[in-house]
Amino acid sequence: MNKQPYDSLRSKLVLPFVLLGFSVSAILSLVTFGLVAQLEEAAIMRILQVEMENFQSRKAQNPLTPPPSTSVLSGHYLPVKDFPLVHPVKPGHQLVERFLQNTTEYSVLITHIDDRPYALFYDRSYLTSRLGELALFLLIGTTLMSLLSLLVGNHLAAKVLRPINRLLGEISQKTSDTKQLLNTPLSFSAKDYPADEIGRLVQALDQFSLRLHGFLQRESHFSSDVSHELRTPVAVIRGAAEVLIEYPNLPEAIAQRLRTIYRHATRMGQILEAMLLLAREEPELTDPACSLAEIVDEAVLDALPALAGRPIEIVQEIAERPILPVERALAYVLVSNLLRNACAYTQKGVITVRLDAHHLEIQDTGIGITEDRFPALFSRHVKGEDSTGCGLGLSIVSRIAQELAWTIKIHSRSGEGTLICIQFGNQAIAEPSSGL
Repeated sequence: MNKQPYDSLRSKLVLPFVLLGFSVSAILSLVTFGLVAQLEEAAIMRILQVEMENFQSRKAQNPLTPPPSTSVLSGHYLPVKDFPLVHPVKPGHQLVERFLQNTTEYSVLITHIDDRPYALFYDRSYLTSRLGELALFLLIGTTLMSLLSLLVGNHLAAKVLRPINRLLGEISQKTSDTKQLLNTPLSFSAKDYPADEIGRLVQALDQFSLRLHGFLQRESHFSSDVSHELRTPVAVIRGAAEVLIEYPNLPEAIAQRLRTIYRHATRMGQILEAMLLLAREEPELTDPACSLAEIVDEAVLDALPALAGRPIEIVQEIAERPILPVERALAYVLVSNLLRNACAYTQKGVITVRLDAHHLEIQDTGIGITEDRFPALFSRHVKGEDSTGCGLGLSIVSRIAQELAWTIKIHSRSGEGTLICIQFGNQAIAEPSSGL
């Protein structure tokens, strides 16, 4: 199972804080720049209007009064050679424009004075430079505010996460020893943490750990009791059946039933061993090895009585006889369940078992599996419509395959049979085939 990538909670806390600080400072900077620019524009308009009225008044008193001419403000009768883009307006009208002339931006008020087109020019160079300086200051201010938000957010995130990191460290330390969990329950003191949501989380975790300890103890006692109470009777039944089978002059009907008892006792022992292995959190330090070909032979012999006289043939195609470093009981339960499942859903035809050094295939000519069942095929208590079982077989197969790091692939269509392929990769050490 692939692990999800680590997603830092600190970044989730800091990033919104930084975005908020940047957004607020940026909006304030934009609003400030827009208001200053609007006020400056209104001031320029006011200067042009006042200067135009002043010139008209002085012109009415003294017709020889020259137009204003300063470093910022200048008046000209149109047309003006230096400003070819400025055109006169109709008499009785005024027009305010902005235009660029030789990299210099101007605001111009155009009207008529003494029936002559007249324009008053305002050089905006100083204003443009001051607005540029204001934009730079606002940009620096926004950057500094964002950095300040980052520092404050990082400090607050560290303060918030400090008890959480402490709790994680405490949990990791206390859960490192699995055997100790069975003897001593985990305990967490809420007094060592802040009296907020973290403290409530610690209290809930402490209560949950007590319940979990009780559950682990019950499971551990159950496994020990099953191992002690069931293994011995199963071994006794199997041994007794084995002895009785060798008894001379037994009727064939009785001998056949004794062989059935012995076979099922052996299978029960294998299943019991497999269930106990699946129940362990940590495997025992052993060096297991089993011959998968022998397991296939045994599973086929166990499955033959389940055919109940149906016209079905089980064919074994053993290309190689691999030795696998896995517990024999687990491999037997997996193969046996798959083979019995194939027998249960095949009414006639052939069930083929193929084995090589890297694969095990079980193919039948049964009713097949519809596509809508594939997503829940290996779930617990999911079974076919004609099944009389509890729907646990494929679920156990899935758990064993996950435990052994094997891969199961199923190809099936309704009415066309099913092919199950088990891949155990490079685990096997192949032995020469001894034939069928």
